[in-house]
Amino acid sequence: MKQSVWMRNLFVATILTSVVSIGTVTLHAKDVVSNQMAVPLKKAEQFMKQSKYAQADEAIKEAQAISNATPYERDIITQLQIASAVKQNKVDAALAGYTHLLASSRLTKAQRVQTMMAQASLAYRSRKYPQTIQYIQSYFKEGGDNPHMQTLLIQSYFLNNDYKSALAEQQKQIDTELKKGSVPAETQWQFMVNCQQKLGDKEGVRNSYMELATHYPKPEYWSHVMNSLVTTKGMKPAVEFEVWQFRAQAGLLTTADQYITMAEIAIQAGYPYAAQQAMAQIHSKNLFASSDQKRVLRFEDYVGKITAKAKADYSTQLAQAEKDPSGDALFTLGYDQFWNGQVTEAPKLMQHALSKPITDRNLALLQSAIAEQNIGQKAKAIQILKSIKGTGVPAELARLWLMRLQAN
Repeated sequence: MKQSVWMRNLFVATILTSVVSIGTVTLHAKDVVSNQMAVPLKKAEQFMKQSKYAQADEAIKEAQAISNATPYERDIITQLQIASAVKQNKVDAALAGYTHLLASSRLTKAQRVQTMMAQASLAYRSRKYPQTIQYIQSYFKEGGDNPHMQTLLIQSYFLNNDYKSALAEQQKQIDTELKKGSVPAETQWQFMVNCQQKLGDKEGVRNSYMELATHYPKPEYWSHVMNSLVTTKGMKPAVEFEVWQFRAQAGLLTTADQYITMAEIAIQAGYPYAAQQAMAQIHSKNLFASSDQKRVLRFEDYVGKITAKAKADYSTQLAQAEKDPSGDALFTLGYDQFWNGQVTEAPKLMQHALSKPITDRNLALLQSAIAEQNIGQKAKAIQILKSIKGTGVPAELARLWLMRLQAN
């Protein structure tokens, strides 16, 4: 038996001409090929170069039939089998060959990782998603860390209709990148949206579009964010009013009817002076002439009566609210007084209310921040907005306001 130089060349050539990259076997000083084994392996090499894969397979079988083959020779035979199977699109045979090769004790850890990656990639291209998932999981357990493999795992879960797992893996990938201080790719957030839509997770979809709008501020993402907020079911009028207020600040309200709707919601929330301010926008933005003027005037008259009553009842309402153990009524009164132009008294009332139990503290903090920024306290408003945590519409609006204030 002697070392066969051409066999080393065959080994390298097999790897380079294969459709997939397969792990090479470590060559030791005792790695030799017998003259008997060299004959069929050389034939197999020549047939594969000529794309005569049936004949190559026969030559490989001849090699397999030789008794007392060394581990090195068996590994070379397996490599050739894999390459031939891949060329002939015999996926199952190629995958089985990879599994057999991975059982070899001659592979280094790096070579095992490379071989696992090739096996998983072939399974993915062949749309064998359950197997792909299994192979990639083994790849990561072995210590593989190629980001492309995590992407293949995510896509395999999705294409295997396991949207929950796909979503979890995608979130993991995003979290890892955020911890590194890098911005996740736009496609990653888009993939989150796809999974969440499949799962019927409307809040998740809204959060993902928030991230897209934050990192990739395109008009279509802002449109999704605001539309999803507007159509959120079960919103309290006070929360819905803040959605409309942000839309107004962002220049998304363009008709008198929209401002009337905003005023109606303000009244439902207990903010008559905010309703009065909304109606005033119809005139300041020159929307009156192109509107149903009779409707506008009727609603202005109605709002006027509501605000007159609020003014007459203010002292009584304030006394009652201050006695209430909850801060809800006092905060509502203070916030509406802010819209009434009471920029000194209103923040004091709101701050006092926040010292008591509040049903929706995030909403109260959001409204406090809005009041502060409207009276010129931008830095304080930003500080309050940053303190708002969790999920839900008020928290999402806080992030939108924070983006808006920090951008200016």
